[in-house]
Amino acid sequence: MTSFDNAFFKYLCGFIWFDQDRLEALMKQYPIGATEQGEPIFWHINSENKITNGRILTMDSETGKVYDDSWYYQDGRPTCMFGEHLLGAFPSQTIALVTDEQTAAVMSCFPTPYVWLAIGKEKAIPSDLLPLEGKSVVVFPNKGEYSKWQEMLQAVPNLQFHISDVMEKTQGDCHTIAQMVLSQQPLRPTEAETALMRMEDANPNLALLVKALDLEVVGFSPISDNVKDETPKTKPTSKDPKEDVIIQSILLAQEERWHGRNPECHKCKLSHEGINGTFCGKLHRYVEHGKGDCGIEAEKPPAPE
Repeated sequence: MTSFDNAFFKYLCGFIWFDQDRLEALMKQYPIGATEQGEPIFWHINSENKITNGRILTMDSETGKVYDDSWYYQDGRPTCMFGEHLLGAFPSQTIALVTDEQTAAVMSCFPTPYVWLAIGKEKAIPSDLLPLEGKSVVVFPNKGEYSKWQEMLQAVPNLQFHISDVMEKTQGDCHTIAQMVLSQQPLRPTEAETALMRMEDANPNLALLVKALDLEVVGFSPISDNVKDETPKTKPTSKDPKEDVIIQSILLAQEERWHGRNPECHKCKLSHEGINGTFCGKLHRYVEHGKGDCGIEAEKPPAPE
Protein backbone atom coordinates (compact mmCIF):
# COMPACT_ATOMS: atom_id res chain seq x y z
CA MET A 1 0.00 0.00 0.00
CA THR A 2 2.87 2.39 0.74
CA SER A 3 6.24 2.79 -0.94
CA PHE A 4 8.98 5.42 -0.95
CA ASP A 5 10.21 4.03 -4.26
CA ASN A 6 8.31 6.37 -6.57
CA ALA A 7 8.95 9.52 -8.59
CA PHE A 8 7.29 11.81 -6.03
CA PHE A 9 9.61 10.91 -3.15
CA LYS A 10 12.64 10.90 -5.45
CA TYR A 11 11.73 14.45 -6.42
CA LEU A 12 11.42 15.55 -2.80
CA CYS A 13 14.79 13.99 -1.96
CA GLY A 14 16.37 16.57 -4.25
CA PHE A 15 15.69 19.25 -1.59
CA ILE A 16 17.66 19.61 1.63
CA TRP A 17 14.46 20.26 3.61
CA PHE A 18 13.10 16.77 3.04
CA ASP A 19 15.20 14.62 5.33
CA GLN A 20 14.32 11.10 6.38
CA ASP A 21 12.25 12.17 9.40
CA ARG A 22 10.07 14.54 7.37
CA LEU A 23 9.52 11.98 4.61
CA GLU A 24 8.55 9.29 7.12
CA ALA A 25 6.15 11.71 8.85
CA LEU A 26 4.63 12.53 5.46
CA MET A 27 4.09 8.87 4.65
CA LYS A 28 2.54 8.24 8.07
CA GLN A 29 0.03 11.04 7.56
CA TYR A 30 -0.75 10.46 3.88
CA PRO A 31 -0.19 6.86 2.72
CA ILE A 32 1.35 6.97 -0.77
CA GLY A 33 2.04 3.90 -2.87
CA ALA A 34 3.80 3.13 -6.12
CA THR A 35 3.04 1.32 -9.35
CA GLU A 36 5.45 -1.17 -10.91
CA GLN A 37 6.64 1.69 -13.14
CA GLY A 38 7.49 3.87 -10.11
CA GLU A 39 4.51 6.21 -10.42
CA PRO A 40 3.14 7.52 -7.10
CA ILE A 41 -0.35 6.48 -5.99
CA PHE A 42 -1.99 9.07 -3.73
CA TRP A 43 -4.56 7.06 -1.80
CA HIS A 44 -7.89 8.75 -1.05
CA ILE A 45 -9.05 7.52 2.36
CA ASN A 46 -12.44 8.50 3.81
CA SER A 47 -13.45 9.28 7.40
CA GLU A 48 -14.00 5.56 8.01
CA ASN A 49 -10.34 4.90 7.08
CA LYS A 50 -11.36 3.05 3.93
CA ILE A 51 -9.65 3.57 0.58
CA THR A 52 -12.10 4.93 -1.96
CA ASN A 53 -9.59 5.29 -4.81
CA GLY A 54 -6.02 6.23 -5.65
CA ARG A 55 -4.77 8.97 -7.97
CA ILE A 56 -1.81 7.80 -10.09
CA LEU A 57 0.49 10.52 -11.40
CA THR A 58 3.02 10.17 -14.19
CA MET A 59 5.66 12.70 -13.20
CA ASP A 60 9.31 13.61 -13.66
CA SER A 61 11.35 12.63 -10.61
CA GLU A 62 13.84 15.46 -11.23
CA THR A 63 11.56 18.41 -12.04
CA GLY A 64 8.30 17.31 -10.41
CA LYS A 65 6.39 18.04 -13.62
CA VAL A 66 3.20 15.98 -14.01
CA TYR A 67 2.56 14.62 -17.49
CA ASP A 68 -0.54 12.49 -16.97
CA ASP A 69 -2.84 11.07 -14.33
CA SER A 70 -5.24 8.17 -13.90
CA TRP A 71 -7.18 6.38 -11.17
CA TYR A 72 -6.35 3.11 -9.45
CA TYR A 73 -9.97 1.97 -9.74
CA GLN A 74 -11.09 2.65 -13.29
CA ASP A 75 -14.75 1.75 -12.75
CA GLY A 76 -15.84 5.34 -12.10
CA ARG A 77 -16.64 4.77 -8.42
CA PRO A 78 -17.00 7.94 -6.31
CA THR A 79 -14.04 9.03 -4.25
CA CYS A 80 -13.41 11.34 -1.32
CA MET A 81 -11.00 14.20 -0.73
CA PHE A 82 -7.33 13.39 -0.35
CA GLY A 83 -6.58 13.56 3.38
CA GLU A 84 -10.23 13.31 4.42
CA HIS A 85 -9.31 10.63 6.97
CA LEU A 86 -7.49 13.36 8.98
CA LEU A 87 -10.66 15.35 9.74
CA GLY A 88 -11.57 13.21 12.73
CA ALA A 89 -8.06 13.39 14.18
CA PHE A 90 -8.00 17.21 14.05
CA PRO A 91 -11.65 18.26 14.61
CA SER A 92 -10.96 21.87 15.63
CA GLN A 93 -8.02 22.67 13.34
CA THR A 94 -8.35 24.94 10.31
CA ILE A 95 -8.37 23.10 6.98
CA ALA A 96 -6.18 24.19 4.08
CA LEU A 97 -7.76 23.07 0.83
CA VAL A 98 -5.93 22.77 -2.51
CA THR A 99 -6.63 21.17 -5.86
CA ASP A 100 -4.03 18.42 -6.22
CA GLU A 101 -2.69 15.75 -3.90
CA GLN A 102 1.02 16.45 -4.28
CA THR A 103 0.47 20.07 -3.21
CA ALA A 104 -1.29 18.97 -0.01
CA ALA A 105 1.40 16.38 0.71
CA VAL A 106 4.27 18.84 0.16
CA MET A 107 2.72 21.65 2.20
CA SER A 108 2.04 19.33 5.14
CA CYS A 109 5.83 19.05 5.60
CA PHE A 110 6.17 22.74 6.38
CA PRO A 111 5.18 24.44 9.67
CA THR A 112 1.67 25.82 9.09
CA PRO A 113 -1.40 25.93 11.36
CA TYR A 114 -3.42 23.86 8.88
CA VAL A 115 -4.44 20.32 8.06
CA TRP A 116 -3.91 20.01 4.31
CA LEU A 117 -6.55 18.39 2.09
CA ALA A 118 -6.95 18.21 -1.68
CA ILE A 119 -9.96 17.83 -3.94
CA GLY A 120 -7.89 15.61 -6.22
CA LYS A 121 -9.76 16.40 -9.42
CA GLU A 122 -10.08 19.33 -11.76
CA LYS A 123 -13.89 19.40 -12.00
CA ALA A 124 -15.02 19.50 -8.38
CA ILE A 125 -18.64 20.08 -7.39
CA PRO A 126 -20.07 21.54 -4.13
CA SER A 127 -21.16 18.09 -2.89
CA ASP A 128 -17.49 17.04 -2.80
CA LEU A 129 -16.96 19.56 0.01
CA LEU A 130 -19.86 18.51 2.27
CA PRO A 131 -17.53 16.72 4.76
CA LEU A 132 -16.14 20.20 5.53
CA GLU A 133 -19.45 21.53 6.87
CA GLY A 134 -18.94 23.41 10.11
CA LYS A 135 -15.21 23.71 9.52
CA SER A 136 -13.01 26.75 9.10
CA VAL A 137 -11.37 26.46 5.67
CA VAL A 138 -8.62 28.40 3.90
CA VAL A 139 -8.41 27.68 0.17
CA PHE A 140 -5.23 28.11 -1.85
CA PRO A 141 -6.39 28.00 -5.50
CA ASN A 142 -3.96 27.34 -8.33
CA LYS A 143 -3.10 30.38 -10.41
CA GLY A 144 -6.13 31.40 -12.49
CA GLU A 145 -8.68 29.42 -10.45
CA TYR A 146 -9.62 32.03 -7.82
CA SER A 147 -13.09 32.89 -9.16
CA LYS A 148 -13.95 29.23 -9.81
CA TRP A 149 -13.35 28.36 -6.17
CA GLN A 150 -15.26 31.39 -4.95
CA GLU A 151 -18.36 30.33 -6.85
CA MET A 152 -18.18 26.70 -5.66
CA LEU A 153 -17.57 27.47 -1.97
CA GLN A 154 -20.56 29.79 -1.74
CA ALA A 155 -22.78 26.81 -2.59
CA VAL A 156 -21.62 24.81 0.47
CA PRO A 157 -23.81 25.48 3.55
CA ASN A 158 -22.41 26.18 7.01
CA LEU A 159 -18.87 26.71 5.83
CA GLN A 160 -16.51 29.40 7.06
CA PHE A 161 -14.00 29.94 4.30
CA HIS A 162 -11.33 32.33 3.12
CA ILE A 163 -9.82 32.21 -0.35
CA SER A 164 -6.17 33.19 -0.60
CA ASP A 165 -5.10 35.19 -3.64
CA VAL A 166 -1.39 34.58 -3.07
CA MET A 167 -0.98 32.66 -6.34
CA GLU A 168 -2.81 35.34 -8.33
CA LYS A 169 -0.17 37.84 -7.17
CA THR A 170 2.78 35.53 -7.74
CA GLN A 171 5.05 36.25 -10.69
CA GLY A 172 6.85 33.55 -12.63
CA ASP A 173 6.02 30.01 -13.68
CA CYS A 174 4.68 28.71 -10.35
CA HIS A 175 1.03 27.63 -10.56
CA THR A 176 0.55 26.05 -7.11
CA ILE A 177 1.55 27.14 -3.63
CA ALA A 178 3.73 24.04 -3.32
CA GLN A 179 5.69 25.02 -6.43
CA MET A 180 6.16 28.49 -5.01
CA VAL A 181 7.44 27.19 -1.66
CA LEU A 182 9.73 24.59 -3.25
CA SER A 183 11.22 27.20 -5.59
CA GLN A 184 12.61 28.90 -2.47
CA GLN A 185 14.16 25.73 -1.03
CA PRO A 186 17.87 24.93 -1.51
CA LEU A 187 18.61 21.83 -3.54
CA ARG A 188 20.60 18.95 -2.15
CA PRO A 189 24.15 19.08 -3.57
CA THR A 190 25.24 16.37 -5.98
CA GLU A 191 28.14 14.01 -5.20
CA ALA A 192 30.44 16.12 -7.35
CA GLU A 193 29.37 19.35 -5.62
CA THR A 194 29.82 17.73 -2.20
CA ALA A 195 33.32 16.60 -3.17
CA LEU A 196 34.16 20.15 -4.30
CA MET A 197 32.89 21.64 -1.03
CA ARG A 198 35.10 19.25 0.93
CA MET A 199 38.08 20.23 -1.19
CA GLU A 200 37.33 23.92 -0.64
CA ASP A 201 37.12 23.32 3.12
CA ALA A 202 40.54 21.68 3.01
CA ASN A 203 42.01 24.40 0.78
CA PRO A 204 40.18 27.77 0.83
CA ASN A 205 42.33 28.99 -2.09
CA LEU A 206 40.54 26.48 -4.29
CA ALA A 207 37.25 28.32 -3.74
CA LEU A 208 38.88 31.57 -4.88
CA LEU A 209 40.23 29.84 -7.97
CA VAL A 210 36.85 28.38 -8.87
CA LYS A 211 35.20 31.79 -8.49
CA ALA A 212 37.94 33.70 -10.35
CA LEU A 213 37.91 31.35 -13.36
CA ASP A 214 34.13 30.79 -13.27
CA LEU A 215 34.62 27.03 -13.09
CA GLU A 216 31.89 24.47 -12.62
CA VAL A 217 31.87 20.83 -11.56
CA VAL A 218 31.41 18.46 -14.48
CA GLY A 219 32.53 15.27 -12.74
CA PHE A 220 34.92 13.87 -10.20
CA SER A 221 36.99 10.80 -9.49
CA PRO A 222 37.22 9.37 -5.98
CA ILE A 223 40.67 7.92 -6.75
CA SER A 224 43.76 9.63 -5.34
CA ASP A 225 47.43 8.74 -4.95
CA ASN A 226 47.02 8.32 -1.21
CA VAL A 227 43.84 6.29 -1.27
CA LYS A 228 43.90 2.63 -2.04
CA ASP A 229 41.81 1.75 -5.03
CA GLU A 230 38.96 -0.38 -3.81
CA THR A 231 37.33 -0.89 -7.20
CA PRO A 232 35.99 -4.43 -7.13
CA LYS A 233 37.55 -6.74 -9.67
CA THR A 234 34.26 -8.61 -9.93
CA LYS A 235 30.64 -7.52 -9.75
CA PRO A 236 28.00 -8.92 -7.39
CA THR A 237 26.25 -11.93 -8.80
CA SER A 238 22.67 -11.56 -9.96
CA LYS A 239 19.69 -13.60 -8.84
CA ASP A 240 19.46 -15.37 -12.20
CA PRO A 241 21.90 -18.35 -12.39
CA LYS A 242 22.14 -18.01 -16.18
CA GLU A 243 23.10 -14.35 -15.86
CA ASP A 244 25.69 -15.28 -13.22
CA VAL A 245 27.45 -17.64 -15.61
CA ILE A 246 27.51 -15.05 -18.39
CA ILE A 247 28.76 -12.25 -16.12
CA GLN A 248 31.45 -14.44 -14.56
CA SER A 249 32.70 -15.55 -17.99
CA ILE A 250 32.93 -11.91 -19.13
CA LEU A 251 34.79 -10.91 -15.97
CA LEU A 252 37.17 -13.85 -16.29
CA ALA A 253 37.97 -12.96 -19.90
CA GLN A 254 38.51 -9.34 -18.89
CA GLU A 255 40.83 -10.38 -16.04
CA GLU A 256 42.88 -12.63 -18.33
CA ARG A 257 43.17 -9.90 -20.98
CA TRP A 258 44.30 -7.36 -18.39
CA HIS A 259 46.93 -9.65 -16.88
CA GLY A 260 48.23 -10.72 -20.29
CA ARG A 261 48.27 -7.40 -22.13
CA ASN A 262 49.12 -5.06 -19.25
CA PRO A 263 51.02 -7.14 -16.68
CA GLU A 264 52.68 -4.09 -15.09
CA CYS A 265 49.39 -2.28 -14.48
CA HIS A 266 47.85 -5.51 -13.23
CA LYS A 267 50.24 -5.39 -10.26
CA CYS A 268 49.47 -1.74 -9.53
CA LYS A 269 46.86 -0.95 -6.87
CA LEU A 270 46.07 2.39 -8.55
CA SER A 271 44.77 0.87 -11.77
CA HIS A 272 41.90 -1.29 -12.87
CA GLU A 273 40.56 -2.77 -16.06
CA GLY A 274 37.49 -0.93 -17.34
CA ILE A 275 35.21 -1.30 -20.33
CA ASN A 276 37.46 0.88 -22.51
CA GLY A 277 40.78 -0.60 -21.39
CA THR A 278 43.11 -0.06 -18.45
CA PHE A 279 42.40 3.00 -16.31
CA CYS A 280 45.40 4.47 -14.49
CA GLY A 281 44.53 5.92 -11.09
CA LYS A 282 47.70 8.03 -11.08
CA LEU A 283 47.23 9.63 -14.49
CA HIS A 284 43.41 9.59 -14.22
CA ARG A 285 43.12 8.36 -17.79
CA TYR A 286 43.21 5.20 -19.85
CA VAL A 287 46.67 3.90 -20.78
CA GLU A 288 47.85 1.98 -23.81
CA HIS A 289 47.64 -1.78 -23.64
CA GLY A 290 50.97 -3.42 -22.93
CA LYS A 291 52.61 -0.25 -21.61
CA GLY A 292 52.76 0.89 -18.02
CA ASP A 293 53.47 4.50 -18.95
CA CYS A 294 52.41 6.23 -15.72
CA GLY A 295 55.92 6.36 -14.25
CA ILE A 296 55.31 3.97 -11.39
CA GLU A 297 58.04 1.39 -11.15
CA ALA A 298 56.51 -2.05 -11.31
CA GLU A 299 57.91 -4.94 -9.37
CA LYS A 300 60.83 -6.38 -11.34
CA PRO A 301 63.28 -9.18 -10.50
CA PRO A 302 66.72 -7.97 -9.43
CA ALA A 303 69.24 -7.55 -12.28
CA PRO A 304 71.94 -10.27 -12.47
CA GLU A 305 75.34 -9.19 -11.15
